[in-house]
Order: sequence, then C-alpha cells, then structure tokens
Amino acid sequence: MILKRGDWIGKGSVLVDGATLGVGLELALKIVEDDDGFTLTGDLSGAGQGPISIRIAPNDVGTYVIDARILTAALDGIAKLESEPNLALVWNEAQTQSGTMALFLVDTGIACRGFFRENDNTITWEVLIQPKQEVITGENIVSFRPRR
Repeated sequence: MILKRGDWIGKGSVLVDGATLGVGLELALKIVEDDDGFTLTGDLSGAGQGPISIRIAPNDVGTYVIDARILTAALDGIAKLESEPNLALVWNEAQTQSGTMALFLVDTGIACRGFFRENDNTITWEVLIQPKQEVITGENIVSFRPRR
C-alpha cells in the first residue's frame, strides 16, 4: 500500500455533476497497521464534513477487502494495493452507491483521485496527501523550509 502508517493530511477539491468549479476539501488521517491489516481514521472538512473510518485487510486471493464508513456512507469493497497505482472499488449493500479510487505517487506526495455515484449524481475528487509534520520549536532550531 502506498500510504504507510502514521499521520497524514490532504488538500484538494470535489466537483459535482454540472458544476464548473470544484469545492475545497481537507483531510486529516491516521493510519494504524496491525497483524490483520490497516485501520484508517480521520475527518473530512470543506466540501464534506465528518468522520472517516476504513478497515483494509488482505484476503486469500491476493487482493484486499474494504469496510468503509465515510461521512454517512457505509461501503464495502475490494482493492489492489500491491503495486502502483493502488486501486479500489466500493459499494453499499443496496447497490445505490458506488465509488472508485486510485492512489499514485507524485513529486509532492500521494495523489488520490476518484468518483462516487449515488443514484443519478456523480462527484469526482482529487486530493494531494502528504505526511503530517510536527513542528519542533526551540531557541536553537532554525527552519529553512516551510512546514505543512
């Protein structure tokens, strides 16, 4: 999986069907790895406001199963995470919601692009995800690069 354990932040935009301008989106994410897979928890703000909780675990056929709670959506799915790009497909039990996502490396972090469809409405998103850096302060510390 391209994303590794730790704290991550993301900024991007969401574009709704028929709109010409995207709406800003921010992401705060914590990834924890255990013997059975990964747990991603965090919050969305901007275009969508609310919690994220995603469980990713390997299955016996070489792919991964996904159990995701994103805002009000409860989604299950499958992913290919062994090579780049990382790809995922999710859907709800009633088959009225579905989404896709791709993660791939870019110069300044990890890009996440995807689609989400509910009934006849489709949104697309694009987010740049980067490791969260803790700011260290002290009288004898000088930063030469701006911190995120």
